[in-house]
Amino acid sequence: MNVKVSRKSSNVVGYLFVLIILLFLGWHCKSIVVRHNLQINPEIQNWSLFSGNSNRNNYRKQTLPPPLNKSWIYKASSAIGPTLLSVNGYLYFCTLDGRIYCLNIETGDKIGRIKTEGSNEATCAYHKGKLIIASRYGGLTLANYDLENGKYLWKIDAGDIASEPLVTDEGIFVSALYNHIHKYHFDTGEKLWSFKTEDQHRSSPALSKNVLVVGCDNGLIYALNAKSGKLKWKFETGSSVFATPSTLDETVYVGSLDSVFYALNLMDGTLRWSFRAESPIYQSSATDGKKVLFGSSDGKLYCLYTDTGQEIWRFQAKSVVSTPPVISGGVLYFGSLDRHYYCLSLENGKKLWQFETKGRIKTAPVVWGKYVFGASEN
Repeated sequence: MNVKVSRKSSNVVGYLFVLIILLFLGWHCKSIVVRHNLQINPEIQNWSLFSGNSNRNNYRKQTLPPPLNKSWIYKASSAIGPTLLSVNGYLYFCTLDGRIYCLNIETGDKIGRIKTEGSNEATCAYHKGKLIIASRYGGLTLANYDLENGKYLWKIDAGDIASEPLVTDEGIFVSALYNHIHKYHFDTGEKLWSFKTEDQHRSSPALSKNVLVVGCDNGLIYALNAKSGKLKWKFETGSSVFATPSTLDETVYVGSLDSVFYALNLMDGTLRWSFRAESPIYQSSATDGKKVLFGSSDGKLYCLYTDTGQEIWRFQAKSVVSTPPVISGGVLYFGSLDRHYYCLSLENGKKLWQFETKGRIKTAPVVWGKYVFGASEN
């Protein structure tokens, strides 16, 4: 039997085939499934949460010096949030229209994409094959997403979260706009303890030696026992604390909107030293144990000695220092609202390299292997 297919019917078959492909691609873009690590070099340290680790000290021992060559550019659906994660060969980030992306680090190709609850602005942290997603607003503002199976394990209402979640083997620590600091069970989302504060939190928690430290809009810095949630101490600054504390060697480093940068004793909250900048401090700091660096809203980046608070050098950008600095061995990277990422010498603050973007920068740079990642509002 001879079967003839008309041109019209063959076109219909073609259209259906294309439609099936498009439907499949559309479904694939609505999930993120990661079952195999792409990382080849085991010496590369992952950047799995905001500021790089639970100490929030924005430090990597490896020196990644300029010059740097542009590897790839990816255009997302909206402006990219403040946090980039680089884990096992994959790059994760959130956009302001409520999407979370996963890209192949080597190629920039998209692995997948998901929407957050209510398509609200969110941020995320990585831990043991899961993404902990914290939404700025909405009903179910904290979620655990399983990357291997491409599905949510749980979603809960943790209050509006305008900070970055801290995820460790001990649990998930969240400071929220609802005047509280909470700890949740990683596997189940069960609330383990709650600490009520007098005002909202935009500062994210830092953790060292079982001490959880976080700033508050009322100008206080709280330190809690991470296991019990009990208050250890609190320290009063002169204005709101939006910056996330950095901790290292039993010292807490944090700036305030009162334009003062503080070094506090981690165990009892006593003041070790303070340094007055020339404008408010919104971003967290970076430290290698010998030097501590932070930026201010007048475009200055300061480098101080950690033991005395004495100024070593300062660098002037053309606008607000809008990201934490990141130390990479003997150099450091940071972004500014002047649309540039800068690389400076850690020793003397000399500018070694800069990269101009096409939008304002509010995303902290990340150093991973041979790459530096950044993003802009365009």
